[in-house]
Amino acid sequence: MATRFHKQQFDQLGVVFPATALSPEAASALLPRYYELKSRTQNWVAGAQILKSHLVSTWVAELIRDAEILDVVEEILGPDILCWTASFFAKEPHSAGYVGWHQDISYWGLDPAERVVTAWLGLTDAQPDNGCMCVIPGTHNGPTKDYIHAPGSENMLLAAQEMQLSPTEQDSVLPVALNAGQFSVHHSRLIHGSYGNESSRPRVGLSINYVATDVSQTMNEGSDFATLVRGVDNFGKFSLEERPSNDFDDAAIAQYRKSILAPSGIGGTNNEVYDTSPDISRIA
Repeated sequence: MATRFHKQQFDQLGVVFPATALSPEAASALLPRYYELKSRTQNWVAGAQILKSHLVSTWVAELIRDAEILDVVEEILGPDILCWTASFFAKEPHSAGYVGWHQDISYWGLDPAERVVTAWLGLTDAQPDNGCMCVIPGTHNGPTKDYIHAPGSENMLLAAQEMQLSPTEQDSVLPVALNAGQFSVHHSRLIHGSYGNESSRPRVGLSINYVATDVSQTMNEGSDFATLVRGVDNFGKFSLEERPSNDFDDAAIAQYRKSILAPSGIGGTNNEVYDTSPDISRIA
């Protein structure tokens, strides 16, 4: 359950952790299913992430609705919650893949930033040696900073976004260390990133992006998709996605094909910098 301590920590630091959604055993038991999912979807969209799999996978659809996660999110956003999107980030042992320093809100097109958060759930442990997420505490209270694109790098972000840290920010880096089954929740303006995996263990996590139902999409003439996961949607600012009845059934794949082209998929990505344009015929 969310506590006042969680909300106070979030307001002060821009992140709350660790909180627990699953037992370590339950989280580890999902790893084979993750690798099956990866095998099925890895050629659907270019890039290091597995995008929006909650639309075609029933077990991922359960994870984005996990009550323990939503209790913490509700403490921050209120009772009416949409899942804007969800992405798997995985780093295999001794891999160089990293996530450049960035602020989510700077390229998501969502407004206001204070009504947008991300929950990061570990299916494995996520520690400094295997490339856990790191944050710069307090930067959620500052401005949105400029960033560059670094195509051709090991950056796992879709458009390889990266920003430069000031010396003060570099001295303030905080690892968000989690055990398998634990999660964090961070503000959309918080500067965060992660380093490569120097360990002999994989690091697999699901990044779930939640928005309050009053949030607006400012890109693509306001057209976007999201999934209602708690409460009611009295604003209708997003086209609501259906929960999959069965893994990879026809209706689920049809929904995926529509949603992946929206800003919650790859519609907000700068394809001139990093080509993530999907071949729709591969999504099957």
